[in-house]
Amino acid sequence: MTVLLKGKGEPLNLDPASQIRTIGERINPSGRKRLQQAMDSRDWAYVASEAQRQVEAGADIIDVNAGGTGIDEAAVLPEVVQAVAGAVPVPLCIDTRLPAALEAALAVSPGRPLVNSISGEKAVLESILPIVAERGLPVIALCIGTGGIPGSAGERVKVAYQILDAAVRARVKSEDVVFDPIVMSVGADDQAARVTLETIRMLRQEFPGHSITGGASNISFGMPARAMLNASFIAVAAVLGMNVPITDVTYTELRFALLAADVFLGQDKRTRRFMRHLRSLKVSQIEGAG
Repeated sequence: MTVLLKGKGEPLNLDPASQIRTIGERINPSGRKRLQQAMDSRDWAYVASEAQRQVEAGADIIDVNAGGTGIDEAAVLPEVVQAVAGAVPVPLCIDTRLPAALEAALAVSPGRPLVNSISGEKAVLESILPIVAERGLPVIALCIGTGGIPGSAGERVKVAYQILDAAVRARVKSEDVVFDPIVMSVGADDQAARVTLETIRMLRQEFPGHSITGGASNISFGMPARAMLNASFIAVAAVLGMNVPITDVTYTELRFALLAADVFLGQDKRTRRFMRHLRSLKVSQIEGAG
């Protein structure tokens, strides 16, 4: 099954049986002081440049989030969406849990964006699903239940079934539900990666036609050598079934890992995309990677 997305440019298909697609994570003011300042001051040129930099680095979709401290999401998110959509042709991922902000953002978002996100919590399902269903949009389903984030892979997959059932009953197409296994930091829990990777494996087994996403960079939060940890995790996650990771492809290590995963999965015919990427790098970057 494929999920069709569209921005101002060409349509994009998310397909577990095809190459990995990446969602650029940088348009998010959480932990990014300069971006928070840009949103506060309505410096849309800076926001646009961040979107362009990600697309140039290989991002297929741009996540758009305005959930910073003191930011009025309902007012600011649609302005951010307009700035990003005006700067890049790729589809957007509208990232908010506030119904008013989501509706305002979707009103100005071109094409067919992805909505990020819903969970298994009743209040979230009741407030977000009708908006998604009315517009016929795809949505990310976080494997979070009414009691929070389950501690085991089996429990997270159970939540995935529950959310899918609720979404279909709300008239969201089954194939338009993209699962998120929940990526947590190994700095806080040394079992976090193991549980997430097992969840990905089980989701791919139980829902072979559905796309799987996740905030891959969360795995290294609070840890040193973050880019290296992220790259290592994302390669394994992709091979196990995560075909739409949310990450920062402006880091060479991350882009390399994603292309390598496609090679390992046989999704890069004659390794052409991988070799083309290597040719685009500076000699020092290739030697460092080697």
